[in-house]
Amino acid sequence: MTLAVALFAVLLAVTALVIWQHASRTQPAEITFGVTDAVDFILPRLAPDVAARLGRAGVQRIVEWEIFYMQGLAQERRSQPVVTVAGDYEPAVEYIVSEILRRHAVTYPAADVSAVLDEEVAYLASIGAIGEVAGGEGR
Repeated sequence: MTLAVALFAVLLAVTALVIWQHASRTQPAEITFGVTDAVDFILPRLAPDVAARLGRAGVQRIVEWEIFYMQGLAQERRSQPVVTVAGDYEPAVEYIVSEILRRHAVTYPAADVSAVLDEEVAYLASIGAIGEVAGGEGR
């Protein structure tokens, strides 16, 4: 009987230790990119004339097409690697301008798209979503 009580006490102590160790671990915060959050962050940071030309809908459209481009879906052959660079990257700007014109029949100046992409980088940095600079092309 004494042995059973001792084993039960040891089991209880080990269980308490495991629970304590698990509870004391802090999980890193999950990084979540939200289009609405990005637009809310970007729009007031743009120059007033750029913000007036684009409006909320324009900024959102640019962010959505940038996401599409960054996911590598902008390439014609998905088996080929595609260079993706956050921010004012000329191939991305050209792609976004052309897709918005083609799909939405709206023209945005490339400089306005570049301004949105630069602020998108600031948004990505603010949520901790930017890592080390990768090798390859970039500016």
